[in-house]
Amino acid sequence: MTTAVGDTYCTRAVLVATGSVYRRTGAEGEADLIGAGIHFCATCDGPFYRGAKEVLVIGGGNSGLEEGLFLTQFADHVTVAESSEKLAGSRLLQDKVLAHPKMTVVTNTKVVSFAAGASGKLEHVVLEDRVSGERRDHEASGAFVFIGLDPNTAFLDGALELDERGFIVSDEQFRTNVPGVFVAGDVRHGSTKQLASAVGEGAAASIQIRYHLDRLAAGSS
Repeated sequence: MTTAVGDTYCTRAVLVATGSVYRRTGAEGEADLIGAGIHFCATCDGPFYRGAKEVLVIGGGNSGLEEGLFLTQFADHVTVAESSEKLAGSRLLQDKVLAHPKMTVVTNTKVVSFAAGASGKLEHVVLEDRVSGERRDHEASGAFVFIGLDPNTAFLDGALELDERGFIVSDEQFRTNVPGVFVAGDVRHGSTKQLASAVGEGAAASIQIRYHLDRLAAGSS
């Protein structure tokens, strides 16, 4: 195994736990306002918006709908903006969101830009109707982006089996298609993408690695 700085290591087992990164909208002003109104975890940062008049959720999949419902505990109103013509979340979640008195859903909607106010924090989001092209200024104290995750697997360069989204495929014992290489956490296909789960998978995969090394030792004796 060779690292990015050129160091080479020889090992009998490897655990890949490189995680994943939240996708961004790519809209103007987004990078400057991350942590100052733009967030990727409602359970982490939602309580900061207690009493806020309006919070925007970007993404209508299961994560976006679940986090949007969670945010209604704090904000007076939550708008869910989905770029497609319909929500992608489960029917049960859709029914809950559409019936919630503090939530509004807008589809076919693209985020064009984010802008801060005098405080330096997010105050305005420009949204565009993907059908008509009409743009409008949406006032919001916070924006929570839930449009998916990208796994950190580019460095593998085809060395391991990946799914169609680039996550590492493994069996129930966290073994990949390459003997001696294991995977755990958000980079693994089928993981729940939660910190507690990732920690548990890391511990379980470590136990499997110990078994693997024990078998190798027994075979060489």
